[in-house]
Amino acid sequence: MEEDTAEQEMQRPIKRPAEDDADGSESDAKRPKPPPSPTKWWEDKATTLLIGVREEQATLYDSKRRGFHCCRGFERYVCEPAVCFDHEEESTARIARPLDTIPDSELDHLKLALNVIHVKVLASDDVGFPVRVFGTVLMRDELDFKCIYLFQRDRDNCQVISSPVSVNPSSSMARSSKMVRTTRKGIRLTFYFAACMQGEMLALTGPNRGPFEATPFYFEINLKIRAQEQTMDMIFSRSLINEDYPLDQWTKKQEVSSWLSTLEFAYRSVHYAVEATVGINILRGPRKFYGSLVACTSEDSSEMVLYDSERWGAVAIDAADGSVPLTRPLVVLREDEDLVLKVRSFGRGRRAKPKTNVLTVEHCDGSFDIRRGRYTILVTISWSGIL
Repeated sequence: MEEDTAEQEMQRPIKRPAEDDADGSESDAKRPKPPPSPTKWWEDKATTLLIGVREEQATLYDSKRRGFHCCRGFERYVCEPAVCFDHEEESTARIARPLDTIPDSELDHLKLALNVIHVKVLASDDVGFPVRVFGTVLMRDELDFKCIYLFQRDRDNCQVISSPVSVNPSSSMARSSKMVRTTRKGIRLTFYFAACMQGEMLALTGPNRGPFEATPFYFEINLKIRAQEQTMDMIFSRSLINEDYPLDQWTKKQEVSSWLSTLEFAYRSVHYAVEATVGINILRGPRKFYGSLVACTSEDSSEMVLYDSERWGAVAIDAADGSVPLTRPLVVLREDEDLVLKVRSFGRGRRAKPKTNVLTVEHCDGSFDIRRGRYTILVTISWSGIL
């Protein structure tokens, strides 16, 4: 009897899970388990360790601040994995749209951005003035976390910082500084003087777009002093600044002391931001533009130097269209502000009486023709909304 039962069990067809489903017995079917969800790269332990290694490589001992400080921004949730992220790559992404293509109903959705006003050298410790500075000053935001260069010069194209701006020694803003000179006989002479904390500006070339909506914004400073030999170059400033998301509109000045220098950063938070890209064409006049172009806004008088031939040298005009390559062409301002441009032309003699035109530019304005001294100048402005 038991043998007959065993033979019947062996002859009974074995149902597959699909056949069980057809019979309605889903609960008895053994379905394969779904594959596990991929691990987010920032939660992977090996990746986290590698990120820590890169952060440690960017950490240096600053004798002026007497401690170890990381000099590079790392944001794990914004960019691609930090282990393969190129921190030197320049940002080419843009979200700004021509302002005249944005309907009025969308102007309330314009983004918040930062407008960089200036970066100044307030002090040069131990080495004195003048100094030949090269390197980079840059920003990062949440669009792609790549480099938005504000200042970028290699060793063969240094900017000479002569000295801070001298003021009355009795001024409350004056500070003691020194200048070191070497005579022909090799005798080092040190001159002490009172200098204002205004300082001398770096010739900013950026930003190339409005840095927008980051928590936080990063400023990275990597400046060096050129010596006679490359092996003798010294770190002038190496630091990292974090600026939290600004809820209010303000203009901020921040001193950064590190290594051999003290710098001043001035920047402004701009809600409902637009970009104004300024251009100059010389319609009539010499082949070089001897003058300056300074910008501010109707709500903030802080000046941004876009071009200055006396500070940074005159630039040759493009022969094809007469355009003048500006040191810095872009300004970020609020949508309801006007742009104020001060165009100066210098005469053949001293700059005692420069001729100045002040232009108040609204968003509907695109170009102006002005005549100053030897020049007939076409000023162009293109407007974009950061949306």
